[in-house]
Amino acid sequence: MRNNHNRPSIEQFRQFAKEHPKLRDEVKKGNKTWQQLFEEWYLYGEESDEWNAYRTDSGKATSKKNQKKEQSEEGYVGKVMSFVKNLDPDQIQDHLSNVNSTLNNIQQLISQFKSPASSGQREEKQTSQPFNFRQD
Repeated sequence: MRNNHNRPSIEQFRQFAKEHPKLRDEVKKGNKTWQQLFEEWYLYGEESDEWNAYRTDSGKATSKKNQKKEQSEEGYVGKVMSFVKNLDPDQIQDHLSNVNSTLNNIQQLISQFKSPASSGQREEKQTSQPFNFRQD
């Protein structure tokens, strides 16, 4: 027998099967095999509507947890929207103009450092060619 402890997906499926006892009934009736159920679980995932028929009351509790999670996510969106509503457009404009002027100053500083270096490179290129060939 192989050691199944090396495959965490099998352990996850076992936990899933414990949470959905009606799956055991399907296997006992001969409608499906454990291999088929595992493959479907692996393909569809635990949250698929495929498993609604096998859920018990504890399964309904997990779906309620999912609903609470969705409501809390909507709560985050509501918080962000209220934060955006409370922003002052004048303050935002002031901050943006400060950032813009800072970026302009940085660009000027960079251009000052580039100017002498680029002219120095041109002189090096001209002196690196000892023979001056002209085209007619």
